[in-house]
Amino acid sequence: MSRHIIGKELYIEDKGQGKAVILLHGFPLDHRMWQSQIDALAANYRVITPDLRGMGQSDVPTTNISMEQYADDILLMMDKMDIQKAALGGFSMGGYVAFALLRKAPERFSALLLANTRPEADGPEARKNRMNMAVSLYDKGAAAARDAMLPKLLTEQTAKEQPALVESLSEVMGSMPAEGLVHASLAMAFRPDSVELLSLISVPTLVIAGEKDPIAPPDVMRKMADAIPGASFHAIPGASHLAPMEQPEAFNALLLDFLKGVTA
Repeated sequence: MSRHIIGKELYIEDKGQGKAVILLHGFPLDHRMWQSQIDALAANYRVITPDLRGMGQSDVPTTNISMEQYADDILLMMDKMDIQKAALGGFSMGGYVAFALLRKAPERFSALLLANTRPEADGPEARKNRMNMAVSLYDKGAAAARDAMLPKLLTEQTAKEQPALVESLSEVMGSMPAEGLVHASLAMAFRPDSVELLSLISVPTLVIAGEKDPIAPPDVMRKMADAIPGASFHAIPGASHLAPMEQPEAFNALLLDFLKGVTA
C-alpha cells in the first residue's frame, strides 16, 4: 500500500495483524529485503516495512536529508496508522534510523532488533568513501552502489549456490533512484554517533550479526550488545552482511523467539 506522509509519498507494506513490528531496510535496498521476515511474522504480528524516503517506491527528497528526518517520517507514519507503540527493527542503515528514533521517541517502542549495524559515526576515511559514492552515483547511476555493495552482502559460497538471490538483489539495487541513494550516502556520512545512547536503551534488545560480515563485524556488534542493558547477541554462521536474506531460517528463528518474549 502507499500512504501520504506530510505531503511526501512514502511507500509502506503493511501485512498481518497483531502487535506492530516495524522493520527498516538498509542501503541500497528497500522493503523487499524483509520478505522472508514478513512471511514468518505476519501470521501473528502486524509487520510494517516502509521504503525510506528516496529509496524503493518512496519519493526522492528535494533537499538534504538526515537520519533524524528519516526518523521523523517513521514517527509520522506511526501517527497516521494509529500505531502508538511498536517493536522496532533496523538493518544496517535502518539501524542508524532506529538509533535516531530512540533518541527522539523511546516511549514509542517496545523492543529493538539491531541487525548487521553499528553505533559509531563515520570516521574521516569512511566519510570520504561515502562522498566518493555520492559522486559515483551521479556518474554511473544506481549501478555504482550495486557494484560496490553486492560483493559485501553475501558470502562467496552463497553467491555461488544461490544465483537467483544474486540476480534478485542486483535487480533491486539497480532499480533504486540514484539521487535518493546520494541523499542516503550523505545522511550516513554525517550521521551522529550513537555509542552514548546504548547504555540508555531500556527495552528488550536483540542484536544479530553475520559471522562473516565485513561491514558490521561480529566483534563490533558484540561490543555494541554488551553496552546495551540486557541485550542478547547472536552471530549467524554462513552469513555475511545481508543476514536476513542470506540465512533467513536462522534469522527468523531468533527474531520469532525474541518477539514471543516481549510483553509490552
